[in-house]
This record gives sequence, structure tokens and C-alpha cells, in this order.
Amino acid sequence: MKRNESDVAGYLSAEEVQMKMRMSSGFFRFQKWLVIYNLLVDPRPLEEIAMHTGLSESSVYRIVSEYNDGGPEAIETVGEMRRQAWFAYAGECTM
Repeated sequence: MKRNESDVAGYLSAEEVQMKMRMSSGFFRFQKWLVIYNLLVDPRPLEEIAMHTGLSESSVYRIVSEYNDGGPEAIETVGEMRRQAWFAYAGECTM
């Protein structure tokens, strides 16, 4: 059976996602959990989820894909700045 792009993997229940939202540190992480929560409690097209959460459609697609592929850990770790990334580019900049 082929998955619909708006299907979300059943890693967590709606109540568990709601708890993750309450415990989330940072607005962007909260928004990611909000996308997953919306899909669990009221499944609808991702375009509509994007409109209601204030995110771009591409962001919503990415969030759902990352969650489906990597589980809850993907929401918790994605987008965190890594010190190495900044230093890697600093040496390339010349004036």
C-alpha cells in the first residue's frame, strides 16, 4: 500500500505529541511538533497544514518526511546549529 504524502508515521500518539509540544524548547521545534499533531488529530492536505501553522509548504513536506523517516528524534535534532559548520566556512572567506 502506497502512503499518502499527508500520512504521518505512527511513532507517537496525539497525546504524546501534545506532551512533546508542551516540553519543547524553542518556537521552531514547537512548530514542527504542531505540524505532526495536526496530521494526527485532523489529517488534511499538507498545503492546508502549512497555511494554518504559518510555515511554507516545502517546510511542512520536509518536516513530515523527516519525521516519517527518522521518528521523533528527527524533530528534536533537525536544525540545530553545529559549531563545526560555522568554522568550516570561516576559513573560505577572504577579503
